[in-house]
Amino acid sequence: MRVWSGTDEDAEQIFHEFFTSEYPKLIRCARSMLKSKEDSKQVNSRAEVVVQEMFTLAWKRREEVLAREKPVGWLYEALSYKVLELMREENRWTKRMLQYEQFYVPPTELQLSLETELGWVVPPEDFHLLRRIYVEGYSYRELCEEMNLSKSALADRVHRIKKKIRESVKN
Repeated sequence: MRVWSGTDEDAEQIFHEFFTSEYPKLIRCARSMLKSKEDSKQVNSRAEVVVQEMFTLAWKRREEVLAREKPVGWLYEALSYKVLELMREENRWTKRMLQYEQFYVPPTELQLSLETELGWVVPPEDFHLLRRIYVEGYSYRELCEEMNLSKSALADRVHRIKKKIRESVKN
């Protein structure tokens, strides 16, 4: 590994080296941290998301990372925090969706559904997307193929939906 000279061009080269040499190992590490009874496709896609987010964070903090004696160690440490962050976020949303369903009182009018009741917050297709991810357990990869979206586009859409729900609940 080369020594960082303080320039962004040099940092790009070093990060490229990190990415090419460490990415498969980081994916395996993330998979082992995320492993559960879920299907392996979902674990793989979540591991990729976490590693990509970790590299984004590392790039934002490149001066801190590259100033370290062992910058690769920083990547693995940051990865463990990103995995915990993802798991907490997923647990929060799963609990919210399950609580909503648990305390949901069906409307007296037969035409109304859970999605139309929340229509004032998010469109029914957005609520349906959250339901498929957090209640039905669909992976990002499955939904990306079905919706013909990239993982980052789907992640951005989910993030915007959650943000819209949070903002409307605060008001």
